Amino acid sequence: MRLPIEPANSGELPEITAVLGDPAASSWLKTCLCSALSRDPVDAANDAEVLAQLLELRCRDVLSGDRVP
Repeated sequence: MRLPIEPANSGELPEITAVLGDPAASSWLKTCLCSALSRDPVDAANDAEVLAQLLELRCRDVLSGDRVP
């Protein structure tokens, strides 16, 4: 069994309800949050961590010119 991720900078993050109500927040983020809220929180947090790492790697590759977007 995997342990939940440690909160990163949780004091700097807005509440979920604030993000969902923010017209400036992307539809993609709101959809992901709504989907995650219906899941087991440990599974959702672990999946979100993997997603964040994959997207960060892709971003670094694109910005460095190693990969075409």
